[in-house]
Amino acid sequence: MARSTLRNTWTVALHELADSIRSRRAIVLLILYVLGAVAATLLFVKALHEIENQLEKAVGVAEAQRVGGTTSALWKNRQFKEMLTHFVGSSDAATRLLSFTPLALFYGWLSFTFTPLLVMLMSSSRISEEIWSGSVRFVMFRTSRLSWCAGKFAGQALQLLVALLLSALAAWVTGWCRMAFFAPLPNALDLLLFALKAWVYGIAFLGLATGISQAVASPNVATALGFVAMVAVGILSSVAGWVTMQPWRTILDTVDMLLPGGHQMDLWLTDVPHALPGTLFVLCLGAAYALAGYVSFSRRNL
Repeated sequence: MARSTLRNTWTVALHELADSIRSRRAIVLLILYVLGAVAATLLFVKALHEIENQLEKAVGVAEAQRVGGTTSALWKNRQFKEMLTHFVGSSDAATRLLSFTPLALFYGWLSFTFTPLLVMLMSSSRISEEIWSGSVRFVMFRTSRLSWCAGKFAGQALQLLVALLLSALAAWVTGWCRMAFFAPLPNALDLLLFALKAWVYGIAFLGLATGISQAVASPNVATALGFVAMVAVGILSSVAGWVTMQPWRTILDTVDMLLPGGHQMDLWLTDVPHALPGTLFVLCLGAAYALAGYVSFSRRNL
């Protein structure tokens, strides 16, 4: 029984991935996301070049024509490390972050910021579309509701992984073409790692999108609610980081544990005591959000 369920889930997941590849909407979103990564990387390189030139002027040396050299030296500077320590709140965390390349850190920020938006655009209406059109009725003759929903979730997760890997590749190629002192292998490994970290982070939002899509029959309403939920989660995480007064601090800390943003810093770090619990908790949040929507879907009259 369990083997049959897993087989059905995997079949639905592959069909969902293939269907997404055939979908013009999904392809357009994927292309736009990759082009966005290229454009953002070009802006990063340009801004970094301007900062480097200002630093070179300040110390009275000739301005470099290509970006990267001054930043490599800055990455080893003690004052810069102290500034980063003040920003992240921990010297150990600052040291770990400085072990990554500048391009990878920028890509990490970019992917963590925009992956939730990509998820909501691509996934928040996937199940509700089939409920609305009635096509889900024909699928239920061949598989269970749970296998179908789990397969749709897994297929969207694979699609998200492809999008993030392609955007990381686009950022790597752009950096290789535009930056001096570019180390291909370290940058490739760091970008790959952040693409996987962003994918894990995106799984929580995918669970949220899937849960909403199961509970709402209208694709447009599901998409709108997905965006509302994404914004609400971001606001709650921000408020939880700002408020310090008791008893609100304790309440908001508890709420923050149930939101993806509460585990974002753990995902950024590479040490096992932070990264492993953060990864497991975010994956569990994604599953919990999706199952909450399944409670409604399992009772729906199709």
